[in-house]
Amino acid sequence: MIKINDKKYGLVQEYADHWGTMTDEQASSFLRQWLDVDIAIAQLRQKYVPEVAQVLNGRKTATFFQLDRRISMMIDLQLSSQLPIVQGSGMNE
Repeated sequence: MIKINDKKYGLVQEYADHWGTMTDEQASSFLRQWLDVDIAIAQLRQKYVPEVAQVLNGRKTATFFQLDRRISMMIDLQLSSQLPIVQGSGMNE
């Protein structure tokens, strides 16, 4: 997860550096990379479900992953609330 989060925070830094002057190509690239990070996180969680389930019963495994996801969503909400929206001259460009 550290490696994935490093990628996520690198994207945030790149976004912060370019948000006011971001080209269409840069915006599309940012979006694709951000979605790739989301997919990598989901795949990592999915990979560890069987391992956690060997140690915890089904309910505790579900609770563990619910808490993990909630904490992750809270961090993402804090992070995204500080990012400005990509600038453009209008929605119909």
